[in-house]
Amino acid sequence: MKILSPAKVNLFLEVGHLEKCLHRLISLVDIVGLYDTIEIKEAASTEVKFLSEWKIPDENTVTKTISLLKERFSIKKDVSVTIRKRIPPGSGLGGGSSNAASVLMALVGLWGIRTDEGQLMKIASMIGSDVPLFIKRKRCIIEGFGDKITCKGIPSIPLVYCLLIPPFAVSTGAIYKEMDILGEEGDLTEGIRRIKILIEYIMKEDIKRIERSIFNRLESPYFNLWKEGKEVKERIERKTGKKFFVSGSGGTLFSVFLNRAEAEEKARFLDIPDWKRYVVESIKTS
Repeated sequence: MKILSPAKVNLFLEVGHLEKCLHRLISLVDIVGLYDTIEIKEAASTEVKFLSEWKIPDENTVTKTISLLKERFSIKKDVSVTIRKRIPPGSGLGGGSSNAASVLMALVGLWGIRTDEGQLMKIASMIGSDVPLFIKRKRCIIEGFGDKITCKGIPSIPLVYCLLIPPFAVSTGAIYKEMDILGEEGDLTEGIRRIKILIEYIMKEDIKRIERSIFNRLESPYFNLWKEGKEVKERIERKTGKKFFVSGSGGTLFSVFLNRAEAEEKARFLDIPDWKRYVVESIKTS
């Protein structure tokens, strides 16, 4: 069985105050067509292998997913999982969470596990806070600790993105710690209001107002700790005349377009040594 595991982009991300070592947040997330490829086969013993230019820990979201499913449903079967990575770890694109969600859904089918979406989402939340959104695999609003997801009423109008991915991995923990030091906590109620405005502009396909409405609370902490990210952002904005934004906790920078031709044209200017560039679109949903 071969499956595709997509990336995500945060169009809006507001983070609230610290509660029991975690931050509540609200985010408008788009699922985009940059994919890891996963192959799953039945096997005599369970093995997870990454074909990756980046080092992936032996204990990871995929091994956690398999162990959790086997324990929860008393599964005695084993699988061999091979993941060909294109989404770099520590890039703010959710690659590890997407891998976990993709394997979770595939194994539920392969092993004939009888469960509903509610239970599936609870299991996903146990693996990681970003895993549930990849169960939905469509543009959505995530709230709380990543466990509340809303897709209804959110337009599926496709957007096109230029992604610029750095050669370094960004530590999410370090970014949140820096945010706390800076006192950068935001107002989640205001965040909801601003997301609704952003959604209206997406529906109207008003790219200038979309750009003005995109926001990420974690941008300042990221740029504080990784100066190169800020320097590259300023350089490519001058070269392209487009605004660039930070996805997740960094370090991917992205710009947004309504058509691929314009995105491809601007991508020609994104020749930054060691940074990877891609033009991707919102994945199509029914």
